[in-house]
Amino acid sequence: MKTVLIIDDDVFVLVTVGDLLRKAGYQVLTVQTPEEAFDLDVASVSAILCDYNMPRMTGTDVLIAMRELKDCRAPFIFLTGHEALDDLLSVAIRYNAELLPKPIDPAELTRLLQKQLNSAAA
Repeated sequence: MKTVLIIDDDVFVLVTVGDLLRKAGYQVLTVQTPEEAFDLDVASVSAILCDYNMPRMTGTDVLIAMRELKDCRAPFIFLTGHEALDDLLSVAIRYNAELLPKPIDPAELTRLLQKQLNSAAA
């Protein structure tokens, strides 16, 4: 079973997205802060969904730390309501991450997650 880590300071998003992914057959880990995520053994994580706008760190900071400090190569999807995507887009391209706008469309989330997982397995 694939494990998906969700990082979001919004409890509603954690619960909603977590329930959606569990129903789709994924094991789900949820944390409200990047610091909690960094304390986890991310070697067992198959994919990461991360909010872009969070206190103390942006999703970009989390992605860079996961890739460069934690050596985590799991597929990464930004969950964002952020409107100015220019800064986010360049980082997403550099680190092969995806963007999913909020409010989250459940079908698009599962499609995008499966696409990322398939790419990582290839």
